[in-house]
Amino acid sequence: MARADIRITLRDQPEGEGPLTFHPGEVVQGYVEILPHEDLQCRHVFARLRWQTEGRGDRDEGVGIEQDLFQGKLQSGLSRMFSFHLVVPDQPWSYAGHYVSIVWALEAMIDLPWSRDLRERMPVVIAPAWR
Repeated sequence: MARADIRITLRDQPEGEGPLTFHPGEVVQGYVEILPHEDLQCRHVFARLRWQTEGRGDRDEGVGIEQDLFQGKLQSGLSRMFSFHLVVPDQPWSYAGHYVSIVWALEAMIDLPWSRDLRERMPVVIAPAWR
């Protein structure tokens, strides 16, 4: 099974506890660092903001926005860094309800042929900026 260490770092990441909050139209910038444990032939390396529902009823999920960072071979033991910038989508907003919740995550994903994709997720909150 393919393995790699994946780390997401945000530019200007504030210190504090709990998930980071972003507002629609805001730009999220940072980089994804990947250290493969073996040679990996990647179809794609993506940075994306994705959402999913949790709770009772049917599950749903979607990608708000994604950026294709790399296609090609990652060499074992050689750390690579890819920068990203994503504009936060207008909807859906994060929501924590009694029966259903909408949760967001900033995700780095390595799309591998004939193998399980590798992922790292950072929970975030998408909410409007109240004035």
